[in-house]
Amino acid sequence: MFKAFKQIPEPLQKQILYRLGYGFAILFVTIMLLYHTMELFSVLACVFIMIFFIVNSFLLFRRAVIGEYVVVRGECLGVTLTPIKRRTKAIILLTEDSQKIQIVIKQRLKKINVGSKIMLYVASNMPVYENNGVHLLNSYLARERKGGKTDDGGSRTLRNTR
Repeated sequence: MFKAFKQIPEPLQKQILYRLGYGFAILFVTIMLLYHTMELFSVLACVFIMIFFIVNSFLLFRRAVIGEYVVVRGECLGVTLTPIKRRTKAIILLTEDSQKIQIVIKQRLKKINVGSKIMLYVASNMPVYENNGVHLLNSYLARERKGGKTDDGGSRTLRNTR
């Protein structure tokens, strides 16, 4: 099992370890709640959350081992930001075979520059939608960013994405 884990790409390894770590952190919280409060509903809620994270990490491990994912490589063409806090909401990639893909970002991302090389690990059964010649992805398993050009400040935001 450890040998199979070593053969999984590094971004997927990190996601598996994060999810497993969250599960064991919730286990620790569950033990502390059980010891201090003896309140059944809080303990049960923590147990269900812990089971969710641990099962989720094993399902991702299984998917990665049997190869049920697709790697999408591309260059960032643009970044859509939220209006008030200016956080990254979506990015548009130009893939190696000249297709545009818009990806909705799940987690907070540090600043992504136009021209950054991005690799996404997407489930092979993920639905892909099309809107005006741009493929839309609403989820991904893991992502990896490699370098890019420095941002000049003006070309980072796409105003009219819809």
